[in-house]
Amino acid sequence: MTVFLDTETTGLSPAGGDTIVEVAIVDDQGRALIDTLVNPGRPIPWRASSIHGITDDMVRGRPTLQQLMPRVREVIEAEQVIIYNARFDAPFFPGKLEQAQAVDCAMLRFADAIGGRWQKLDVAARHVGHRWTGEAHRALADAMACRSVWNWLVQRGHASCAPPRSEQSSKRAAAGSQTVIQCPGCQQRLRVPGGKRLDVTCAGCRRSFRVTT
Repeated sequence: MTVFLDTETTGLSPAGGDTIVEVAIVDDQGRALIDTLVNPGRPIPWRASSIHGITDDMVRGRPTLQQLMPRVREVIEAEQVIIYNARFDAPFFPGKLEQAQAVDCAMLRFADAIGGRWQKLDVAARHVGHRWTGEAHRALADAMACRSVWNWLVQRGHASCAPPRSEQSSKRAAAGSQTVIQCPGCQQRLRVPGGKRLDVTCAGCRRSFRVTT
């Protein structure tokens, strides 16, 4: 299955102490699987609040990201996760969403499709004819917009959606045991046969390396 994820944060740098204040994940039918404010455990800078409108009062008493992570892992486990600007959102999560089958960036795919530099989500959403059902720069509304952009890409052959989990399970059973490894070069996750020693070439950066799975 394909799911679409978006966050709102206290700032731009998880390494510098910024963290999530809202997270939403919707499925390929547009149903919200997670949609919640998050207590960041620190004050929200006014610059961040001026963008997404989320204040300290709004997140008081809400679950922390640590409390939410079991549910996040459950939702993304072995699924294709689509994010508009994945390089920004993924590092805010412990393990960078490593439980997913794949994490794909709708922003980069959209830029490739239109033959130009990357665009903000509202620009891409307008281009594909997305109808907003909430305020931009809130996690649920942005996740829905990301879904519209990805569906537009899929319809034009610039992207693909993962099959339903039951179909994935059947394919894995037919193919034998598999495991997920991480490319030491670009950090992309790759699915390879399990229980073997083999040479692997990363589909992303084309680096070749040997692993024992």
